[in-house]
Amino acid sequence: MLTNLNINNYRIFNELEMNRLDRINLIVGKNNSGKTTLLEALFLLAGAGNATMALNAYVIRGPEQGVPINQKLGETFWKPMFSALNTSKPVTITGYDATHGPLTLGITAERQEQGTIEFPVDGPGSDLVTDLLGQRSLVFHYSGPGNKQVESHIRIKKQVEFEPKRGALDPPFLGAIVEPRAGNTHEDATRLGTLRKRKQGDVLLKALKVIEPKLQNIEDNSSSGTPMIWGDVGLPELIPLPAMGEGMTRIARIVLAIAASPDGIVMLDEIETGLHHSVLPKVWEVIDTAAKQFKTQIFATTHSFECVEAAHQSLGTNGFRLHRLEANGKENRCVTYEPEAITAALQHPLEIR
Repeated sequence: MLTNLNINNYRIFNELEMNRLDRINLIVGKNNSGKTTLLEALFLLAGAGNATMALNAYVIRGPEQGVPINQKLGETFWKPMFSALNTSKPVTITGYDATHGPLTLGITAERQEQGTIEFPVDGPGSDLVTDLLGQRSLVFHYSGPGNKQVESHIRIKKQVEFEPKRGALDPPFLGAIVEPRAGNTHEDATRLGTLRKRKQGDVLLKALKVIEPKLQNIEDNSSSGTPMIWGDVGLPELIPLPAMGEGMTRIARIVLAIAASPDGIVMLDEIETGLHHSVLPKVWEVIDTAAKQFKTQIFATTHSFECVEAAHQSLGTNGFRLHRLEANGKENRCVTYEPEAITAALQHPLEIR
């Protein structure tokens, strides 16, 4: 479990220090205070220096789907990863893990010439990026458990270039992000299948009953031609989980991500999405139970006062840690609330989001 985290020169963060991390961490703050950026940084750190993480949809904030990628747009993939677009200053993400010790990821833009892996782009946009960051590669430098080192780099031109150096390292922990209104029904079914194989399918069934008490059973099924989760609510036929509502799908993806990341971290962006405020206390109970069972650390963001109130109601003042991110254009800081301060703020009520 991570006990502290430091992020430097990554997107909005010139410098951010977070201490006193706990099993469940709820992140609040105004728009553009860096809540989602924090989750991205955690996701990159979990990659153990794998530069292909820079191609992940969780990290890339590029053009809309279907827009041809030209040379100018190509630079938007990575240059905004650097604070104030200053690629001469490295990104550093450092954390201390109670089991594995200090972990450090550095990201720089450097000149590299290495082998290539074909990038599958045809038709409009096949002239994808002939020059990125001034003929430079994005380079990941990683220091893991036992001070083991790894370096890898990647560059988009007409191909993607990627070559690890000094051997690959196994990630010290698993990491998964659950985004609002995003997901894959195939992945959901696969994760449920894995859970059922371990005879732990009841974990998800119990969680979903929080929203739909009539649910009797669930299964991963491909009869429709696409693998997805189906549920039995007492009708003549099973019905697909997405047809039961956004809240059912949201809880399923949260629980499945936790189960798929034992001894790891799960990042929940805008955790309240698709969930009515009345069920949030029970949702926090579900998350707490799953996190304890799979020894998973949770980082969740929210804009909702009701979500903070529900966490306090279900988990108690010592059952979670509340962190508020603040940014004024020059400085970033994290205010971590003491349990007594959370109680006082909710009772008055004061603005803590």
